[in-house]
Amino acid sequence: MRPPILFLTVAFGVGLWAGLDPFVFPGRALPGGALWVVALPVLAVAAWLARRAPLGAAVGIMGVAGLLWGTAAVREREATCAGAWSREQGAGSSKAATVRLADPAPASGGIAEAEVLGGACGGSVRLRWPEDHAARGGTTWVVAGTWTGGVLVVRRTRALDLVPHGRGALRDALAARSTELFGTRAPIVNALVFAPNARLDSDIRERYVRSGLAHLLSISGLHVGFMAAWLALILGKLHLAARARFGATAVLLLGYLWLLGFPAPAVRAGAMLVLADVARLRQRVVAPRGVVALAALGVLVQDPWALQSVGAWLSVAGVGAVVWAGRAFARAPRLARLAAPALVATLVTAPISAFAFGTVAPIGVLANLIAIPLAGVAVPGLVMALALSWLDSGLAHLIAAGAGLSLALVDLVAHGAALVPGGHIVMVAGWQAALLWAAVAAAAWWLWNSPRRPWLMVARLAFCATVVVATSFRDVVSLDACRCLTVHFLDVGQGDAAALRTPNGRWIVIDGGPRTPERDAGRRVVVPFLRDQGVGRVAVVVATHGDADHLGGLPAVVEAFPPELVLEPGEPLGRPLYLEFLAGVEASGARWHGARAGDRVEVDSVVLEVLSPDSLWLRLPLDVNDHGVVLRVRYGAVRLLFQADAGLPVEGWLAGKVGRVDLLKVGHHGSRTATSDEWLDELAPREAVISVGRNNHYGHPAPEVLERLARHGVTVFRTDRNGTITFSTDGHGERVRSHHD
Repeated sequence: MRPPILFLTVAFGVGLWAGLDPFVFPGRALPGGALWVVALPVLAVAAWLARRAPLGAAVGIMGVAGLLWGTAAVREREATCAGAWSREQGAGSSKAATVRLADPAPASGGIAEAEVLGGACGGSVRLRWPEDHAARGGTTWVVAGTWTGGVLVVRRTRALDLVPHGRGALRDALAARSTELFGTRAPIVNALVFAPNARLDSDIRERYVRSGLAHLLSISGLHVGFMAAWLALILGKLHLAARARFGATAVLLLGYLWLLGFPAPAVRAGAMLVLADVARLRQRVVAPRGVVALAALGVLVQDPWALQSVGAWLSVAGVGAVVWAGRAFARAPRLARLAAPALVATLVTAPISAFAFGTVAPIGVLANLIAIPLAGVAVPGLVMALALSWLDSGLAHLIAAGAGLSLALVDLVAHGAALVPGGHIVMVAGWQAALLWAAVAAAAWWLWNSPRRPWLMVARLAFCATVVVATSFRDVVSLDACRCLTVHFLDVGQGDAAALRTPNGRWIVIDGGPRTPERDAGRRVVVPFLRDQGVGRVAVVVATHGDADHLGGLPAVVEAFPPELVLEPGEPLGRPLYLEFLAGVEASGARWHGARAGDRVEVDSVVLEVLSPDSLWLRLPLDVNDHGVVLRVRYGAVRLLFQADAGLPVEGWLAGKVGRVDLLKVGHHGSRTATSDEWLDELAPREAVISVGRNNHYGHPAPEVLERLARHGVTVFRTDRNGTITFSTDGHGERVRSHHD
């Protein structure tokens, strides 16, 4: 029988979701007072059902409680500085606040979490800390800068108190000890032990994602479990009474959660451990599903926004799967008992991961069997080394060496697993990917619950083999062994996005495709494509201009693959999307440059030349399309031109300055406002690519443009008909191939 607390938690979560995401009632979002229009009828029905169906009444009451709790959480967030600044008109204006840093801010700059002190508003805020201005965690500053909608870009600082205080002081001290003990490995140590927001090289993160071990780099319930297991072992050796062990464990775990900042997955694990200990002390039977549900309810009460956290969903789903696997395989052979939790957790969390990230790593089933025991030794060892560094430096270094060896072995497992063909599956994030993996999980469930007959055993093996072969074969076959410049014109619908791979394997992204309320091409097409190619970091991102069909997908790209350099026109647009893009660039730590005619960027012998705009051109009262970046790409003797949405005015202005090109990315999706005969006479391209959506209502590409291209003998490829179009060149010749994704 399912424990009642499970139904109560689900009801509270549904009500909370409605409160956090207000729905429309008589044409507008339901405000606080009007919530009772919904709440009172539900409570009346619950009172009527109280005697006949007490569980049903309790479910209704918990749903109303969740609704009201979610509404209160929204009001509380709106009262913070971040909420107030985001509601104000004219985002991009100057803001100032007194803040206390949660973590050290390095001299290289980057994102720092801080708590606002005093003033009319409070709460936490994300800062883009200036370069060459290191600051210790826990110190207090007056900062002023530009609010971009999610990040305060700090331009000026003034120290108020350079003595660290609070949680930031302890994190600052631990970071210093970590650097002393572990050197260049300190960032990954910090990420594993005490710093949920630790900055790691994107290559490291990608390696752990591809190997199915990404959960090790984000402090979760697993880390709390490691700590609790070692605490139980150590306290047991001290022969303390059961209640004393429980009290010591609870206090130490609470202190650790405080140091972490109470992230939802860690709080869930801590609550489960405490509840299980309470049940044992009271000699009660521990119902695993009830403990999970009660812990999840506690997390939602403590942090309502955890309901919208992918990490929290993955945490609860994963631990639920492990609990079920432990019971289902209790009498299975030892090897099956070891592998079952990882296998079941992978299947259960796959739909969530596919929906949010478009990635699933089946290789993690095997990688976790090796990595988790190693991490179970490494994480407590790292904690012990850091703790002892204040007492006995020699012993701390000795323990650090042992823990560092375990950590190196974990990294070796991640590196090896990331290289397994088909071990990491990339899809377009969203409901389709989630439903596919949900179907896989459902099929596995059906096979498990079907009668134990020989032919079904064969079916199970065939099912597993089909999944492995279908997902890995494409990675075994190399489509192109040439060390070339390869350009992929991605099929993103009515918009532009291109990904360029240099001969040495570095990547350049030009535009990110469209974003609408229903679809984000960056998150659903560009990011999965790059992950499928094994990209760890992007060298250059070019945003040609601020229209949503080009810029829309780039915030997701910048978030997933922090670039080294960002080029864009730098035209001060007040559009929310543009401000969001700037906030993402600031958060990524990338170098930003306003592209101007004459700029030249070289990446592995691939040269990007900016032809337009220049400063004078930007002053002309032209459409944003004509202020966009026009880019010529050179590799050896081959030339490509990315015209973006530049039209006839730009073509006339650049006349005589471009020369011949081998491939033309046709301007403005083939609109009649671009691609003149004079332009084609000068460029004389052999091939042209038109990025255009199927059945678009703009009439792109225009028949007259297609006629002009045909008249000039240009071979035309279109994303609406050819899908993603790939162009490869060794710098002397070129070849184009097209295929549907």
